[in-house]
Amino acid sequence: MITSDIVKIKKTDDNAQIENELKKIGIEPLRWAVVKVLDDELLISVSYVV
Repeated sequence: MITSDIVKIKKTDDNAQIENELKKIGIEPLRWAVVKVLDDELLISVSYVV
């Protein structure tokens, strides 16, 4: 089943690092998008298979 969540990760402008951070928390992303930039974090909308 495909699900979507909003997750917080450390702020970066490197796409590969964003995907690595998602993988560290157990998410293999199908697609993702930055929805909000905070001082030291990014809010990411991510879809993945559970």
